[in-house]
Amino acid sequence: MTEMQSFEFWAFHLWFITSSVNTHALHSTDFTVLMETILKNSLGIQYNRKIPQIGNKTLLVKTQLFVEDVNSFNALDMDFRLDFFLWHQWNVTGNFCLTYENNLKTLGMGENFNDSSGKETITEDHFALFWIPDTYITNAKSVETPSKVTSTEALTITKMLNTCVMEYTARFAAVVGCQMEFKHYPVDIQECPMTLRSYSYPINVVRYEWLDREATPLKHPGLTLLQHNLELKKLPCTLETLTVRYSCLSVLFIFERHISHHLVQVFAPSALIVMLSWFSFWIGIDAIPGRVTLVVTSLLSLFTQFSGIRGGLPPASYINGIDIWMATCMLFVFASFAEFVVVKFFDKQRQVFFRQQMKKTLIGDSRKHLTGLSVSDVEKGYDQSKPPIRPRSAWTIPVNVQDNFPHNWFKHPSWSMDWVVTIDHAARIFFPVAFLIFNTIYWPILLTRKY
Repeated sequence: MTEMQSFEFWAFHLWFITSSVNTHALHSTDFTVLMETILKNSLGIQYNRKIPQIGNKTLLVKTQLFVEDVNSFNALDMDFRLDFFLWHQWNVTGNFCLTYENNLKTLGMGENFNDSSGKETITEDHFALFWIPDTYITNAKSVETPSKVTSTEALTITKMLNTCVMEYTARFAAVVGCQMEFKHYPVDIQECPMTLRSYSYPINVVRYEWLDREATPLKHPGLTLLQHNLELKKLPCTLETLTVRYSCLSVLFIFERHISHHLVQVFAPSALIVMLSWFSFWIGIDAIPGRVTLVVTSLLSLFTQFSGIRGGLPPASYINGIDIWMATCMLFVFASFAEFVVVKFFDKQRQVFFRQQMKKTLIGDSRKHLTGLSVSDVEKGYDQSKPPIRPRSAWTIPVNVQDNFPHNWFKHPSWSMDWVVTIDHAARIFFPVAFLIFNTIYWPILLTRKY
């Protein structure tokens, strides 16, 4: 069997084995030992995935990040989803570089290499022959490759004299958790870091460093979010886990929410509902079903709208900007209903007072009028059997009856009719002015986030 036939034979067996095990088994110790034995005995390839560290010298891994897309921002779960490219570069020297070069030539992939230079791109099938940084995202809820059909990872080896420059590029989709605060919602600014570090190598073994410390992280020029402005910043950091210090890099995602969406969906409708409740001041006081229905319907509409807003936010022990707005709107509508109750109470007291005065005055004056007749009146034929005149209401007294009876019962108390009309008229001015004053105070404080 020739060398090429032997390679094809063992390559087929490797493919069969890798397709028969799951993803977790690919990283198990037994499979690693098996693969190392096959490659070493059959092809003469030195399977060596040890970190290419020379002595105690720290291996420097330069890193770059390119954000392709941020396609989800979930305030309820406090996370966001992004697609990004991760780029690593590190240098391999000494025997590690020679081993990598010999392995590539054995696989028939080192035609571009010579004694001092060369460049070769390695496919994902041969990643097991080389050491790759075990970078992971510390605050990620999940990380996966966007495409299951084609590979989204690449490894490039560039030889420069006795040094092999390794470049690893991969595209990932990650759901990153973020500790959000909604005190200033809906003009909140969320700062969400995404932290990268080595999983198993401490800071004295592997150290991460940005390729360009001063430049901002790269992102797609057409990247826009529906409700936020996005800004990226680079942050160096060091993490300590179980007394072990790790080198890490952090990308700060700054999400600044647009208020225009909430102006259309929340503020404008709720303000119109409050103004709608003021129409009850122009409805007659006797139209009880109309006034009650208008105010109660407005109040229920605000409750429904507020419940929908709170349903999209996580429970919090503090109030935010939109809580203050919705609570004030509901307070104004409730005050409109309370105003109607007060006016109706005064109107009811007025009616009771009128009925009592009419009853006392009419009965007393009738008796006095009938018992005070002179003999001449009787002789003239005054009909005593005729019942006394009773007006239909306090407002429909005939003139001839008013001439025969005193007018003291017709005088309403000073607090009755005047206050009923005055309260309704004053509410027509007071409520809009009070709401305008509230807006004058509320919006500068909200937009400047000074609360």
